[in-house]
Amino acid sequence: MKREERQLIEVDPIPLDLELAILTRLPAKSLFKFLCVSKMWSSIIRSQSFVDSYYALSSTTRSRFIVTFGCGAQAKFEDRRLFVFSSSYECEKSSSLATNLDMTIPSSGSFIVFNPSTNIFNILPFTGARTSWAYDPVGDQFKSLTMVSYPHRPPDHLMHEVLTLGGGESSWTRNKLISPPHHTVTKSICINGFVYYGAWTPTRSANPVIVCFDVRFETLSFIEAPRPVVWWGGESILMEYKGKLASITRHPYADFQSFDLWILEDVKTHDWSKQTFQLPFSLGMGKNITSPGTNKAGEIIFAPKLLSYNDVQPYYIFYYNVERKDIRRVRLLGIADDEEFRHRYGIAGECYVWISPEHIESIATL
Repeated sequence: MKREERQLIEVDPIPLDLELAILTRLPAKSLFKFLCVSKMWSSIIRSQSFVDSYYALSSTTRSRFIVTFGCGAQAKFEDRRLFVFSSSYECEKSSSLATNLDMTIPSSGSFIVFNPSTNIFNILPFTGARTSWAYDPVGDQFKSLTMVSYPHRPPDHLMHEVLTLGGGESSWTRNKLISPPHHTVTKSICINGFVYYGAWTPTRSANPVIVCFDVRFETLSFIEAPRPVVWWGGESILMEYKGKLASITRHPYADFQSFDLWILEDVKTHDWSKQTFQLPFSLGMGKNITSPGTNKAGEIIFAPKLLSYNDVQPYYIFYYNVERKDIRRVRLLGIADDEEFRHRYGIAGECYVWISPEHIESIATL
């Protein structure tokens, strides 16, 4: 019997640039599994240059619609958690949008940052009722701004604490920031490396302003604002509209049948524009509806702040087209809209909803 001859075939390794091209096109969850394949792959995937390349590609090809809701005090302590759903964008004519439950997070922390692309979350060491979260794209740093004093103690200034992570550092650094006195009244929003929130200065109901925190240089400045933008305090809505700071103003304690769109056209001159729109039908009580921003087509999204209280009902969001001045309703499928889901997770009472309409898939971690 003749001995089988075996020939060793040498296989050329895959070029590094081809490996990078392949990896950048994989889902984020798959990349985290591939960290264990080899030390080289782990080094590549965790490198800042790869994280940046992955994000750049995701900006054009991998954006998702994220819905998060959390149950209030009526739920049992062990059942209190955040539910994170995601979906790809629907076509303009679609009347429904299918969602998937990506992750659940114990809602034991006061400030939670999570990445639905990787299913990783962090409970951050922030204290204080007035904390804003931001990202500096130039220095690749995450930062928080927390007010640690109040306008009347002392009366001539406010003290803030800035926590920073990133930019080559592996631990949080702390800096102090002093600003003129002001009374914060709205939630904050981060747009292109700047945090904005509405306030009165120096006393309540006097001189409405938008406080602007430059994340990179850690400075605070005031932008003169129209009175309606901050008048309703916690019911005021700040949002990003076509890359600019904007505000949706409506009467929170009346039917939501119309709204004003204020846009900050020029930060330096404090110039605002205003447009008024009538809705073809009421969206309900104004305080129950918010706007998380716009979709890719520039339509303004309106959404209820709460899921249905006790009975199971569909959850709808609304898209308003400012050019055609019409509105369409889209049902989000799977958002706690069946009895079995609610019973399984112990969902009861008020459940608050947060929407991120333009989540870009990323593998960045804290």
